[in-house]
Amino acid sequence: MRGSILKLFAVPMSLALLAMAACSGSAVVTMTATPSSDTFVSYRVGLASIRLLTSSGKTGLTVLPTETMVDFTKLTDLSEVLGAAPVAKGTYAGAMITLDYSAAQIIYDDGSLDGVELTPVDAKGRALGVVSVAVALDPSSPFRSAAKQAGLVALNFNLAASNVVNLSARTITVTPMVAASTLPIDAKTVRVSGPLMSSNGAFFTTGIQPFDGTVAGPGSLSMQPGNTTTYEINGFVSTGTAGQAQLAAVPANTMTSVFGTLTISSDTAATPVGTTTPTGTTTPTGTTTPTDTTTPTVTTTPTGTTTPTYTTALGSAAASSVSFTASQVLVDSSVALGQDRLSGIVSARSGNTLAIEDATLVQNGGTNTLATGTTIVNLGPNTLVTFFGQSVEQLISPQQISVGSVIEAFGTASTTSDGGVLLDASAGRVRLDLTTASGLVTAQGAGNLVLNLTNLGGRAIHALDFAGTGAAANQYAVATPSLDLTNSTVSAPVVVTGFTNAFGTASPNFTASTLLDPTTIQAELVIDWSAGAAAPFTTFDSTGITLDLSNTGIGPRHQIQIGSQIIDLVGLSSNPSITASTTGSNTLFSIGHAASFTVESFNTFDAFVTQLQSEVNGATLATGMTAVGQYTVSTFAFSATSITLFLND
Repeated sequence: MRGSILKLFAVPMSLALLAMAACSGSAVVTMTATPSSDTFVSYRVGLASIRLLTSSGKTGLTVLPTETMVDFTKLTDLSEVLGAAPVAKGTYAGAMITLDYSAAQIIYDDGSLDGVELTPVDAKGRALGVVSVAVALDPSSPFRSAAKQAGLVALNFNLAASNVVNLSARTITVTPMVAASTLPIDAKTVRVSGPLMSSNGAFFTTGIQPFDGTVAGPGSLSMQPGNTTTYEINGFVSTGTAGQAQLAAVPANTMTSVFGTLTISSDTAATPVGTTTPTGTTTPTGTTTPTDTTTPTVTTTPTGTTTPTYTTALGSAAASSVSFTASQVLVDSSVALGQDRLSGIVSARSGNTLAIEDATLVQNGGTNTLATGTTIVNLGPNTLVTFFGQSVEQLISPQQISVGSVIEAFGTASTTSDGGVLLDASAGRVRLDLTTASGLVTAQGAGNLVLNLTNLGGRAIHALDFAGTGAAANQYAVATPSLDLTNSTVSAPVVVTGFTNAFGTASPNFTASTLLDPTTIQAELVIDWSAGAAAPFTTFDSTGITLDLSNTGIGPRHQIQIGSQIIDLVGLSSNPSITASTTGSNTLFSIGHAASFTVESFNTFDAFVTQLQSEVNGATLATGMTAVGQYTVSTFAFSATSITLFLND
């Protein structure tokens, strides 16, 4: 056991695991999802259980005690902490993930208003119920639990690899692909959600209750704030010590969500789980964020006692600690006090009436449901409006809410005469979350772009009604203050994140805080072999994988998507090569076995290819492959941070 006190970075907030029994270690378990070029409005399934397995196959820790509903479309931009609990000493080689599709709500975005609801089926076309997948960690980096040590188990559900959509039959064939690692697997924002257990001027502690549900994960987290942490408490925003003082006045058991970065740091280095701009750190134009000068040197519990360092043994890596850097704290006690919360994308607006398609409704009893079809939200002059990540108080008009806005509305829900949902927020409030817009550049100016939109707020553009907005989807004006437009040339795909401008105002229609261009957009490759392929590659070794596009068994999916740009693999003049990324620090490669519902995970490309060479031997057939990374059109080169390959065994 390490005897030193946890060293904290000069950051807004750090996380410490609460004291545990000396005979146990602790596992921080997270879940995220890789998006699919088949865009889903909703992918809600039951997460029945997650169990860590010892090297002998025995269960060492059940992360979720009972089934909870999860919408994997909500996890493509963040990772969710599922638990931080003691785990018996030993070596853990993997996990068993059990999903329940019996009451799944999977809606495909075909561009229509409501999308297309799909029925999940197995490989033989039978209705899908409960399915379990055994996920093996990299053999060189298992999870090792020892006294007063803590480590990470990161899980990733790959939507593209797991699902094949058949629109004509309105079915989706599901073979779950879940990868796992004891190292960070991506650079997404991390969310910790749970009831506030205690708070004072120096610390606060929360339980863990993921996915906006009612099922509690094991363990709790104690956090220490800094000067730049921003708070939104029931619609009122603040920063630093002022926000922490207000948080200390919040009653215990109030639901709290914290967004930030989970980090594994060794004695000499730190490996962040989330290093991209956190969802809750962007502030709207006109607000300021103070500079953080706080450098805490110890972590203590709310009682003032010193918390010992918990280290993690990750493979052969040096002993490390797990810390959390938080950017945004949200407290929505109004839900517990009788208000309902509705979240979704504004598809149309008329006066003070908003239309939200396929919204998520969290009622004051905690019930989380999908409100299919069109939900109406009524605003009023007294509706309080805030930006997610706002750091100072300012008056924001309800007119700021426009088509494409991603919102969380708080008010009173009722059922309409036709069975729909109406939320009255005229005396409530609305939080504007960050919105993503994707399209092709039609014009570039100084500090602005004009886009031909394909997606806004996560929806296909044809599902949105721009009447009254002052915007046109094919000439969508985006302000890009201080952003580099070098590679955002005409016809190039770009993805911008920010906020829509006020409803009914003239150009620009959107103000971007971040921008991705063809050199930075996460490209997604997907290819299927309908009957299976014994030789899907011309070559595959430690230098890379070359796809064989002359293979006659290539199935209906064969493309690379770069934002709004789609490249047909079959139409390429040269076979694309796939190599491991040399610039991304977070990589994960997986081999799935469709018949046995097992997945092998590897942290390095060399280990992945070595195993692949032993398994793709002519007898076993490849059925599908996905990759995520950067694609260079001119050289047919794909630099991957993630690769999955499904085999038929």
